[in-house]
Amino acid sequence: MLSALSVAEKARYIASPNPMVGAVIVKDNQIIGTGFTHKPGCDHAEIDAIKNVYKKFKNEASQKLNNSSIYVTLEPCSKQGRTPACTRAIIEEGIKEIYIGSKDPLQKGIEELKKAGLTVKSGLLEDKCNEFNRGFFSRIERQRPFVTCKIACSEDGGIGLTTGGDKWITSKKSREDVHKLRAASDAILTGVGTVLADNPRLTVRDKALSKLEGEIHPRRYVLDSSLRMKGNEHLLTDGLGTTIFCNDLKKVSYNKPPIKIIEAASESKRVSLQKVMDYLNKEECNTLMIEAGSKINTSFIASELIDEIIFYIAPVKLGKDRINFSEFESSFSKIGTIDLELKEISEIGPDKKLITKPVYS
Repeated sequence: MLSALSVAEKARYIASPNPMVGAVIVKDNQIIGTGFTHKPGCDHAEIDAIKNVYKKFKNEASQKLNNSSIYVTLEPCSKQGRTPACTRAIIEEGIKEIYIGSKDPLQKGIEELKKAGLTVKSGLLEDKCNEFNRGFFSRIERQRPFVTCKIACSEDGGIGLTTGGDKWITSKKSREDVHKLRAASDAILTGVGTVLADNPRLTVRDKALSKLEGEIHPRRYVLDSSLRMKGNEHLLTDGLGTTIFCNDLKKVSYNKPPIKIIEAASESKRVSLQKVMDYLNKEECNTLMIEAGSKINTSFIASELIDEIIFYIAPVKLGKDRINFSEFESSFSKIGTIDLELKEISEIGPDKKLITKPVYS
C-alpha cells in the first residue's frame, strides 16, 4: 500500500475534482503494473495500472493479470461517470484479490467486487490514505473544501509594515515552495486589501509543474464586499479569470467573462463566508488556499473554517510597526483562544516552515 501511495503522488496536481489514487498490481510477489488517476475524463488509477501491465507484457498481459492482486489507495468506482466503472475492468481481467486503503462514500465498489467473488480487504494504512485525500473527503462529508491558510511572516509574526516597504519578507526558496502549494490547491482566495496593496497574480510560476497535463493554475477568488477593485489589476486583466464575492452587486466595467461577480451578502454588510463555502462546494472545490491579510485570516479563523495553517517564518523581526498576521493576540502556537497543534517543522533556505492544525474547542 505504501507503493500505491507513492504512485498516487503523481496525481497530486492533476486529478481534482476526482480523488488522488494510486494502484499497484502484484503477481507472484512481484509488482507487474502501477497506475494513478489522470485528469478528469481520463483513466483512473486501476485502469492506468491495467494498461501498464499490457504495455509491459503485451501478449502475456492477460495471463499475468489473471489471479493477480491489486492494491489501491481508495475504493474503486462502481458507477459510470466521465469514465466506465473501474470495478468492471478489475473483474473482467480476472484479478482475484484487492486491498483497499480508504472507503469511498460515493461508491459501492467493495460490494460489487465481493459479489463477483473477489477477496476484498479494506482499511490498509487507512489513516494515511484518508489524509492523502483530505480535500475530497472534506467536500463529500462537510460540503466544503479543506482550507489551508498560508502565512509568510517575520519571527515576531509580522506580515508587513504599517509604513509600507518591500512586500517580500521570506526567501526565494520559500516563495518557490508556495508555488507548489498553489499548484496542489484547487482554488486560492485573497481579499481586496491584498489586491490593492500588492497587485498579486496568484498563479503558479514553476517550470516543472507547468509541463504537467491539465490546468495547473488554481481558480482565483477575491472577497471584495464593496467592489473596490479598479479594473486594471492583474487578476482582472491576465485572461485567466477571477471570481469576486461582493456584498452588494453594482455596475463595474470588468464584469464580463472570464470575470465573475457573485453576490454573497451577510447581515454584517461583509461577504458571507458560509455562502463562499457553499459556492466552492458547488464548484467541486476540494482544496482552498488562503493567501490574504490580517482581516481575512482573522475572519476565517473566527468562523472555524481554517483546517491548516502553514507558516513561512523569516529570520527577521519587524518590530513595533509590524502588521500582525491576525487581529487576535497570536503566536505560532496560539491564535486568540485557539491552540495550534504543530504537525511538522522544516527549514527552507534561511526560513522555517511550520505546518500547524487549529484545535477548535
